[in-house]
Amino acid sequence: MKILIIQKKFMGDVLVTSTILPLLKKKYPQAEISFLLDEKHAQILIGNPYVNHVIFFKDSMINTLADIKRQKFDLVIDLYSKIETGIITLFSGAKTRIGFLKKYTQFFYNFPVKRDKKLKSKNTTLGIEHRLLMLEPLQIQFQEVFPKVYLLEEEVNNAHKILAENGLSSHDNLVMISTFGSSEEKTYPIEYMAELLEYIAYYKPDAKILCNYLPSQKGLFEKLLTLISPNTKKLIIKNFDTRNLREFASVTSLCKCLIGNEGGATNLSKALDIPTFTIFSPHIQLSDWAWSSNPEMDRFLHITNFVPDSKTYSDFKPSFLKNDLEEFLDKTLV
Repeated sequence: MKILIIQKKFMGDVLVTSTILPLLKKKYPQAEISFLLDEKHAQILIGNPYVNHVIFFKDSMINTLADIKRQKFDLVIDLYSKIETGIITLFSGAKTRIGFLKKYTQFFYNFPVKRDKKLKSKNTTLGIEHRLLMLEPLQIQFQEVFPKVYLLEEEVNNAHKILAENGLSSHDNLVMISTFGSSEEKTYPIEYMAELLEYIAYYKPDAKILCNYLPSQKGLFEKLLTLISPNTKKLIIKNFDTRNLREFASVTSLCKCLIGNEGGATNLSKALDIPTFTIFSPHIQLSDWAWSSNPEMDRFLHITNFVPDSKTYSDFKPSFLKNDLEEFLDKTLV
């Protein structure tokens, strides 16, 4: 049996979509599973034992469809379920075609799936559960499954070398910081982040702090450094850098925890089973991304936990985080 999974756009969506893979492999152990996605997000699937092949969207839908038709899939599951991928699914030649029920795409699939509005599990999210719903036409019933990132041995060995180059080891109290979000609206105010770093340094003075940020955010990071005290600066590893997503994931896998802005970094951390303390943007709902395979350790904080009607970061004072942060640090750092 040849199975094709389609997910276009966003690394986080590809990561969440990967939850269906082990269940498919369990149902069809001899199946050959391919994943159609944008090339720039393919590294999230490296090492995944349930993926046999990755296929990239071409420069045109016609070229992508020609590639898919050549491979003669038996089953296509379209997690993106937009017109482009619906057409690819319809003309793939697959006998079984599953996608989300929408007015403008439902005729592309012979098994259109309607999204539920209520969660079955407090540890998952609607994003995960909607993807698991895609398996019901195959008589695969709901069960808790969480995104997982698989690292290669050489990647972990390289992460140890990166730590050593910075005078660190995995035995240190390494704290990874998701310093900024992917956009301004997803970034905890820089002055508040400075206060948070000050508090971590005060409460756990033996911590070693690794600040993760994009190359385009280097100026922001330098500004952040001007807002913190010399004592806190001493705990921040200033020359730390990773070249790509896989390298970041490998170093994070050696840390005691990750703290910071909700986004790719926090979801990667959870997918690596690293305790994660997530500060949610006011416009992101907990029900969308607050999944956890380790609910006793992970923490998810949103402004509405403290100011119910607020929709602004300015209300999300660092003082609100301190009790939860203390408890989290006590559990994760030796």
